[in-house]
Amino acid sequence: MARTVGKYSTDCNIIGGIPDYSVLLDYILEKNEASGDGGFVFRTQNALSRFSKSIDTGILQFASPKHKELFMSAIAGEQYTNAEEMLILFWQMIYANKLFGKITENIFMPAVYSGRIFLDKNEVLSYLRFLQKEEPQSLPWSENTLDTTASKYLSTLKKLGLADGSLVKTILHPVISDSLFVYFVNWALAVDKDKTLNNPFFFYGFYDTTGLISRLKKIELIPYWNISQIGNDIMIELKAHE
Repeated sequence: MARTVGKYSTDCNIIGGIPDYSVLLDYILEKNEASGDGGFVFRTQNALSRFSKSIDTGILQFASPKHKELFMSAIAGEQYTNAEEMLILFWQMIYANKLFGKITENIFMPAVYSGRIFLDKNEVLSYLRFLQKEEPQSLPWSENTLDTTASKYLSTLKKLGLADGSLVKTILHPVISDSLFVYFVNWALAVDKDKTLNNPFFFYGFYDTTGLISRLKKIELIPYWNISQIGNDIMIELKAHE
């Protein structure tokens, strides 16, 4: 089947159908080193090409060489647990995949911050219908494709460790260690030049503004950045750190 043409791609449907995201990370590392297809077996060259292109456009998009190095080093090393690597992949997909980022911004994160327990596929589907009405040229998809995308989005959240359940998903709140929080701050500053709390990517850190400031000021994290007040906002300057 040909890829859907438009501002938003169906990459998230292909990625959402991958059964094991640990194997996906292995594939990304091998792809980066041009050394193989990881643990995936494809029936046809067409299937391999479609899969590979979805990874390229839906995950492996970077704002800068620094951003790429940050991501690749994180998934290649042993610093992070598997659960933490899934959250690193979640953040990467928010940046790389426009539609995944849109749904996360408007449906998932508001549910998280409002203290919701459950997330239903119909909420995602309703948002996709709304988006289609707002941007008909960018989302020229059938109702069936919209329905599939809503399902695959929730499947992706489950595989990333951020939801659980079958028809109705229970929202899971991740535990963010100091080392993962340091990664998150570095990631946000790598993908957007805004060094204040107005950086739009801080929204995806599972902290409200008060919680984010409190975490940034933890004494254990002083070696990683300088915090200064500029008017009513906080400026973050990263320190060189081994």
